[in-house]
Amino acid sequence: MGGTRPLSVIALEQVRIGIVTVLYNSENVLEDFFRTLDRQTYRDFILYVIDNHSPDNSLDRARELAATVRFRTEIIAEPENWGVAKGNNIGIVRALAEGCEYVLLSNNDIVLEPDTLEKIYIGTVETNADMAVPKIYYYGTDLIWQAGGHFTYYNGATAHEGVRQKDRGQYDRPRRISYAPTCFMLIRKAVFDEIGLMDERYFVYYDDTDFLWRAKKAHKKTMYIPGSRLWHKESVSTGGQMSDFTVYYMARNRTYFSLKNHGLLQRCIVATYGLLHDVFRKPFRLTRKQRELARKGRRDGHALFKESRIR
Repeated sequence: MGGTRPLSVIALEQVRIGIVTVLYNSENVLEDFFRTLDRQTYRDFILYVIDNHSPDNSLDRARELAATVRFRTEIIAEPENWGVAKGNNIGIVRALAEGCEYVLLSNNDIVLEPDTLEKIYIGTVETNADMAVPKIYYYGTDLIWQAGGHFTYYNGATAHEGVRQKDRGQYDRPRRISYAPTCFMLIRKAVFDEIGLMDERYFVYYDDTDFLWRAKKAHKKTMYIPGSRLWHKESVSTGGQMSDFTVYYMARNRTYFSLKNHGLLQRCIVATYGLLHDVFRKPFRLTRKQRELARKGRRDGHALFKESRIR
């Protein structure tokens, strides 16, 4: 034994993590994000803040908070709102260029425990994962927001495990997963080298679905690490799951994702599901305006796919 340290401790001392977060109307959540990030027991990281030309005071607030913390912060102010996918790519490219061996894609509407970053990194090393995600709760509760996830065949979408379940330890074992949202995902540099960056055509929503789908096809190992935990203030910048913005982009991007990634049979299944969903469920959940936005989204998804094929 002779004082030999575990592999995870040695590895913790050898790598730098680039944390990438994209701002858009994030002013009200940034204080908790910076405060709990500054309390992390794992200190070898750089925070890359990409401001997508926020109309609120997000950029100034981020600069104020960056001056109060002990970690290095690089703030990149963009001249317009490029969307989440391109914002993430800007940060990823910067982090890799500056020698980061891992990139952690992170929302800023989250609250971390002091060892959230340390535990997800140790879990990644010990399970030999290419990517890893923590257990995530709804903010201010012990209700699970996600404990990993998977792709759903019939509707071309994804599903979180454990949604709204009270945490009784039922998701306390690390396990391999096929999907998880990138609101806090640790990714090895080699993954980007092999499968590339986020597809910027999505703008928002399904960019992470597409990235995880490509990772799955490339046989990359994604692990759920339950010892790492955080709390999520859901949908701060987009207005919630039933906003006009969300209805349109979810319809557009689900269509584009299916056309881009699925074979003919699954495309037909997804399209049939969408039609039945419109007929039997959407009239009771969406306004007339939103139903039209969903239809427009699907049309635009087809056009986006055709445009991507031409280029």
